[in-house]
Amino acid sequence: MEDTSTMIPLEQALRILDEALSDVRPQGETVPVRDALGRALLADAASQLDLPPFDKSAMDGYAVLEGDERDQYRLLGTVPAGQVGTQQLVPGTAVKVMTGAPVPEGAGRVVIVEHTEERGDRLLVHRHSSAANICRKGEDVRRGDVVLRAGPVLSPVDVANLVSCGVTEVEVARRVRMAIISTGDEIVDSPDRIRPGRIMNANGPLLAALAAQFGLDVTAEQSVPDDREATRKVLRSALDAADVVVLSGGVSVGEFDFVTAALIDAGLDVHFTRVAVKPGKPMTFASGAGKLAFALPGNPVSVYLTFHLYVLRAVARMTGFEPPMREIDARLARDLRRRKTERAEYVPARLIDGRAEPLEYHGSAHLTALTQADGFLIMPIGVGSMEAGDPVTFVPRLRGWR
Repeated sequence: MEDTSTMIPLEQALRILDEALSDVRPQGETVPVRDALGRALLADAASQLDLPPFDKSAMDGYAVLEGDERDQYRLLGTVPAGQVGTQQLVPGTAVKVMTGAPVPEGAGRVVIVEHTEERGDRLLVHRHSSAANICRKGEDVRRGDVVLRAGPVLSPVDVANLVSCGVTEVEVARRVRMAIISTGDEIVDSPDRIRPGRIMNANGPLLAALAAQFGLDVTAEQSVPDDREATRKVLRSALDAADVVVLSGGVSVGEFDFVTAALIDAGLDVHFTRVAVKPGKPMTFASGAGKLAFALPGNPVSVYLTFHLYVLRAVARMTGFEPPMREIDARLARDLRRRKTERAEYVPARLIDGRAEPLEYHGSAHLTALTQADGFLIMPIGVGSMEAGDPVTFVPRLRGWR
């Protein structure tokens, strides 16, 4: 059996993850357009309508015949938006039209209301302009035109465009189903149960909120004590109902860390268990029978970081998204030192005018530090000190797939 206990670089861990998912393709489903926000479009969407669907007025004004330019016209009536006029334009006549209303057949121009004056049934024009002020049928989109190519994550503007083009349903990637398991005898879900040795279960709500932010369906959110059989039982149930199981805690090498063993008991293949990243060294990835499991460290900053590094990368492969983590170049705002250099360290930091400023940070249990952070700066493996002004890689916090 391959030894998975060796600590490996992040780049190697990501290659292993990508290889495990190399044959995975997004599973599609057809949903109403209104339910497709934030989903990856799997098939081109073509317009079912011409846009505009008729010749319409771009302004409040008066429709006149093409080439019929004069100082006075006889008014035939008014066409409000949503109505169709019955008046027939002839030379010397005009029809009042509201913005968005159909213009009469043969209209070549709308004289805007600001350039006119009504006197009874007469329209006086003080100034003509060169603008036609008419939106012609199909000038924006023709029926059958591809509105959106497959690939993008649908935004509110995309949804509105599809609706305006008469598209009612689209084929999108099925949401990934994720089960959440928080492990540990020390975690509780109510402040009333806090006593020495107990802490609030922040990881479960954190993972559930991240799942909601990135459009994953949470099938279960459970807690389990530090017990191998209990962990195995909950894990098997979670694997039956989800595509991805994300556990937190119980992945180190302590006497009561049973998660990796439970993954093996459940029939999964463990690919790695330790990655040269701080925070996040004890990090297990396993797969089998079309299911994935990520056992994240127990401290919440580690959970936050490793969810973004590994879980979102896998979800992207499964749904047709691009992996969302991105790196930008910045300059270090102040000197930074550390003693141990065998891991790449992700340091919570602010980004101000292109300069990354490390925050006061007490370690991976210091979740409140993230409320002030714009992201993480990276101290590479082997680097023990960096000076103010040095170039640094900065990883912004994500708000969604875009």
